[in-house]
Amino acid sequence: MVDDPKESVLLKEGLFTYPALPGEAPRLLGSRCSACQAYFFPKRYLCPHCHKDGTMEEIRLSNKGTLYTYCIVQVAPEGFTAPYVLGYVDLPEGPRVYALITGIEPSALRIGMELELVIEPIRQDPEGRNILGYKFCPI
Repeated sequence: MVDDPKESVLLKEGLFTYPALPGEAPRLLGSRCSACQAYFFPKRYLCPHCHKDGTMEEIRLSNKGTLYTYCIVQVAPEGFTAPYVLGYVDLPEGPRVYALITGIEPSALRIGMELELVIEPIRQDPEGRNILGYKFCPI
């Protein structure tokens, strides 16, 4: 977690909750269709499964998941430092989340390993402030 989130900016509003108290876990904000019970991340306003309008409700998704697959990025876009790891994490509710993987050497990663959500800086904006985003790290 970041020492002072007030000195940071969010990657995008509405993607996750930032813990307000020590010991509180961050959560991704998704949606669930009350008609077909499908879960989504990021939030959807119309269910892509059953196409019913007015059935989506915002929910807090689990903060733990399983590594489905990953890749090690060797050439980074501007503002990022290579190498870094991108992966897909399967949440218990069903969504598969594309995220940065942190806190582990790439050689130690294993498909199927348990991961948990963390909120950390992804990069800095032009004013030098940290841009906070969601990542997953080993439990």
